[in-house]
Amino acid sequence: MNNKAIPPVDADLVFVCGALRSGTTLLRLMIEGHPALSNPGEMDFLFEPPPQKNGADDMAAYEAELSHNRVFVAQELKFSKGMEYEPQIRDFIRQLRKPGKRLTINIHRHFDRIPSIFPNARYVHLLRDPRDAAKSAIGMGWAGNVFHGVDHWINSERSFEKLAERTAPDRVFELKNEALIKEPRKSLSSLCEFLGVSYDEEMLGYPSRSTYGPPDEKLIDQWRKGLSPRELGLIEGKAGRMLVEKGYSPSGATPISPTRIERAMIRLDNSWGRWRFSARRNGALIATLDLLSKAIRIKPLATFIRRRKAANESRHLK
Repeated sequence: MNNKAIPPVDADLVFVCGALRSGTTLLRLMIEGHPALSNPGEMDFLFEPPPQKNGADDMAAYEAELSHNRVFVAQELKFSKGMEYEPQIRDFIRQLRKPGKRLTINIHRHFDRIPSIFPNARYVHLLRDPRDAAKSAIGMGWAGNVFHGVDHWINSERSFEKLAERTAPDRVFELKNEALIKEPRKSLSSLCEFLGVSYDEEMLGYPSRSTYGPPDEKLIDQWRKGLSPRELGLIEGKAGRMLVEKGYSPSGATPISPTRIERAMIRLDNSWGRWRFSARRNGALIATLDLLSKAIRIKPLATFIRRRKAANESRHLK
């Protein structure tokens, strides 16, 4: 009889946690170059709550939603009939594992939901200057101005703070995007030590297998030239405390706390900016129908729009 204990599914599982536009894709490409590591990409869907039906998780609706998720489809993940949410997520992890490789997964939000499902997991906390993250969010169409663009960073960091309260410090590795770009070998060597593997030079060979170029220091502190004093004031008025707590220095701009009327105007500007981006990428009709589907909640229309936007997004992926 074999009495050897079977290790838990999360025994060597690592989540790379970072806000949108924090450099998680670059780090994933580096990790994928290591012969003893794997990273299948961004999997926020793992910790998005399933739709509810009669007070319970609607797994059929959850499966239908994920059938349109680019990463889920690419990884050929399969649902198990009758399996509830948390066991199903653990089963996805089993499906994602590659023999002889330690699994790492990128997550952008809901970090605080991870420990209840994977109590033995470890974490890489990837940070980027919120001013650069906010500026970059506009370029992706996720925000129409930096006041709303910085929300992704704020929400992610707040979620990670909740996670950190429940996690032993030795299970967390802090890494700044700026350090990764300035000193990639030093940063990756420290990361590999945390992951229990030796640094491999092929981690920096990602330009030969992707559209990303080598680490470029010009990508650091872009906010210094790309944002106006007012934009900096709006960001730092909103995220100033967290910005300093995470190790970033204020710009010197006067922090701005908008009045109620100013907030309403900024909100309209944000919506207009997002619509213009969507119109350029998807066409004015799809951009307008997208707004309509969210306002009146017509499910077939929303599904059609989501599929069209996903197809366009795939064509624009770097």
